[in-house]
Amino acid sequence: MLQEKYEPKKHQLSRVRNMIEGRFHIVRNMVFICLFAVIANVSFSQTPFQSGSLVVLRVGDGSVSRSHAAMPVFIDEYSTTGKLIRSISVPTTDTGDNHPLTLSGNNAYEGLLSLSEDAQMLSFAGYNAAVGMPKVSTATNEWVIGLIDASGRVNTSTGLSMNNKGSVTAAVADGTNVWVAGVAPNLYHVTIGATKAKPVLAGTIRGIRGLAIYDQHLYASQSSLKGRSPVVQVGEGLPLVGKQKLVTLPGMPINGALASGRQFVFADLDAGILGNDVLYVANDGQSDGITKYTLINGNWMSNGTISGQFIGLTGVVSGDQVMLYTVKYGGGGAVSKIYSIQDDTGYNGDFSGSRLKPLAVAPSKTMFRGLALSPQTSETK
Repeated sequence: MLQEKYEPKKHQLSRVRNMIEGRFHIVRNMVFICLFAVIANVSFSQTPFQSGSLVVLRVGDGSVSRSHAAMPVFIDEYSTTGKLIRSISVPTTDTGDNHPLTLSGNNAYEGLLSLSEDAQMLSFAGYNAAVGMPKVSTATNEWVIGLIDASGRVNTSTGLSMNNKGSVTAAVADGTNVWVAGVAPNLYHVTIGATKAKPVLAGTIRGIRGLAIYDQHLYASQSSLKGRSPVVQVGEGLPLVGKQKLVTLPGMPINGALASGRQFVFADLDAGILGNDVLYVANDGQSDGITKYTLINGNWMSNGTISGQFIGLTGVVSGDQVMLYTVKYGGGGAVSKIYSIQDDTGYNGDFSGSRLKPLAVAPSKTMFRGLALSPQTSETK
């Protein structure tokens, strides 16, 4: 969808009016309308994402310090060497069919990114709230789904009127279907453009953080509550109806102190094992860091942890090696940064010695959140 209104410059409008002022009022109006449409179309066209680039969600424009108030959201594209390619503004006002989408300046678990399994669509979620709204995460607001395709076009037309009061954390899309979660007592399914969402899970489940789809199965990470596992499977396949259960992955720890999962990445590193056999999980607790798990004899076993507080995570698999990219922050007012991590230890290799390489730093008074690979068209992915 179109992401912002175009406002023609005064000298452009004056030039048009001077050419046709006076005798041809009807013609003047027709020319003005046509001129506006042409210029607007040029303004709203987007430059496609570069293949293999990184996309990070940034909260704040640097004009004011971060707080719990609603702040504008930007989608920044970086090269894998840390060079800023461009920034895309997410709407902060109603623009055509698009709703505003803002996020709290301080809540690090908001604004996680998800790339669709076909790599053609990025998803995230926020609030239909004006910039500056105090304590936006605890106010009652519509949840808004943000979608962005390979052309860089932003769609925030899906606003959920569910009397939501609490943080929204992530969304993931598959075709016209979207799943969205947060502090609210469930995980929800909605179709793009709809206003009503249906709960997917049985009972009351709070604190879902990241969402991702792998091999046509929906997975979620969870906040740190007793008896929880960092990453779980949501029912079977891609559930559209309620009464689904969260399924703990075999062997994964069930311990509240370790279940502060954020974004996560599955990888297939052993050709002898069907499907994905390695899992990396970003956690935002200082002692949790990024943990690598390997599927051994049907159970997920830890291969070590890189300490730190991490939010976003994505990766590229090449043979038995994985290049990870992550967002790290220090809590409070600390600066958030993008790092790369080369894991060349392969299947069941010790991950704890892998090193962080800094790539980019969030501008002053802003914060990086979710991270993903850039969306691509079916021809370029």
